[in-house]
Amino acid sequence: MHPVQNAVDASVAARTPAEGPPQPGWRLRVLRLCGLLLATAGLFILYLRQSRIGSFNSDGAAQVLQAQDMLHGNLLLRGWWTGDVSFYTTELPEYMLVDLIRGLRPDVVHICGALTYTLAVLLAALLARGRATGPAGLVRALLAAGVMLAPSIAGGTAVLLENPDHFGTAVPILLILLVIDRARERWYVPVAVCVLLAWVQIADETALVAVAGPVGAVAVVRLTVLAIRLRPPREFWYDAALGAAASASILLAAGAEKAIRALGGFDLLPLPQQLLVTRSQVPGHIRALGETLLLLFGANRQGYGGLAFLTWFHLIGLALAGLTLLAAITWYLTRADRVTQIIVVGTAAMIAAAIFTIELASVGQAHEVAVLLPFGAVLVGRVLPGLLPGKLRTVRRALLPVGGAWLAVTLVALCYAATGTPSAPENVPLARWLTAHGYTDGLAGYWQASSTTVDSGGKTLVAPVTPSGSSVYAWEADAAWYDPGTHRANFVVAMANPNGPLGGIAVSAGQQFFGPPAHTYRVDGYVIMVYRYNLLAKLAGQPVAH
Repeated sequence: MHPVQNAVDASVAARTPAEGPPQPGWRLRVLRLCGLLLATAGLFILYLRQSRIGSFNSDGAAQVLQAQDMLHGNLLLRGWWTGDVSFYTTELPEYMLVDLIRGLRPDVVHICGALTYTLAVLLAALLARGRATGPAGLVRALLAAGVMLAPSIAGGTAVLLENPDHFGTAVPILLILLVIDRARERWYVPVAVCVLLAWVQIADETALVAVAGPVGAVAVVRLTVLAIRLRPPREFWYDAALGAAASASILLAAGAEKAIRALGGFDLLPLPQQLLVTRSQVPGHIRALGETLLLLFGANRQGYGGLAFLTWFHLIGLALAGLTLLAAITWYLTRADRVTQIIVVGTAAMIAAAIFTIELASVGQAHEVAVLLPFGAVLVGRVLPGLLPGKLRTVRRALLPVGGAWLAVTLVALCYAATGTPSAPENVPLARWLTAHGYTDGLAGYWQASSTTVDSGGKTLVAPVTPSGSSVYAWEADAAWYDPGTHRANFVVAMANPNGPLGGIAVSAGQQFFGPPAHTYRVDGYVIMVYRYNLLAKLAGQPVAH
């Protein structure tokens, strides 16, 4: 049979199940499940410890407050201004669950970050295994897990284990690909894929580039190959249905977003109109992409001190991801299955977006393309075993201890990262002072506002305003916080040093707009200016800044 036919007809051939190895007994299945649960719990604990090394800030605090508001009945987040990504159907449900259990606490961000990364590792391993069973399937799963096992300490903690910022979108993307990979070709599968694609696009438009577009593009390619090979019409329907599902999901997501707005739901800020970069900016974006890949795959050398040699083992994972991507491109029409084809297109699309759009101007925006890490890990698991012919059993056996050593070292790197000293939330002393002195409503710069609210357990509400203090800062904030009829803000948190990395309201700027305070207090580097009137009344009617 022609090799092209092997790839295009793989799912058709799968309709006729062959006699496979005997299924394990129920005792063995239970033992395997218990082992998987223990491994998952262990990974979660290690990721949680590493996440706690990172700082807690107002970006994560805003998600905690949104989840809390949804738990109190505001399911559409009426009155909220979000950023240009809402995470409404992805991370926010997770935050609601953890909020329900833990309450309004900074630790919610770390728990959710660790939970998200654990799920991503497990789903990547399952997707990398494909339909392989036994030792072959285990090897594929471990290869993918090994690539993702240990996020880097410097940069990786913030991008992969903390605030919602695109990496969490990898979880539903991997789940969608798993459905496509494992489900039999039935009419309801494209329907489910359409709904899932729309669901994730509502939360994050990155999914349009990373998965919805690639599913549609791969369907067109496969249909073209079928047409060239003059295959019977009955073999066209599934790819045609998946292509239609991808297109319909875009319309469905857009319709759902309009419905949310029509019902008074959250206000999502639009993306910048100018997304493409100039030709002179392309080289800088290519350099930023290289630095970002080193960070995502844990191969950047910062943060390991005397154990910097560990990053060389992470570099092996990045090299394997690059090798398998090239192999998958080479085999695209001859040996790559449908899911591998989708991941290749998704990877290429994300790389193109990083180079030719404003999304990745520096490594500080690594979160924009964070899905490249699980994509690379899955390709390693699905493609690498096929690079060694089945006849080279001696070579394969020789590589097993090498692979085991590599996994062991990456696990050591993860354990080392988990030994770091947890960072205390920066604004806890401020929050405690405010609650102890009975101050319940006030204003501050963005980075001092929502984080202080969560640090206080919701006892003190600090709403964000612009650095001048004269305008509402409508970014990850609730319009209800600024209603002088329901809230009485009587203090401003100003900065003793407004030129610091997080900025804030200068004392002079606050006094220029709100006037001289009745009392002034200094708390943990902040200047608390207390007034005898409701500051929200003066903000009313002022322009809103985004």
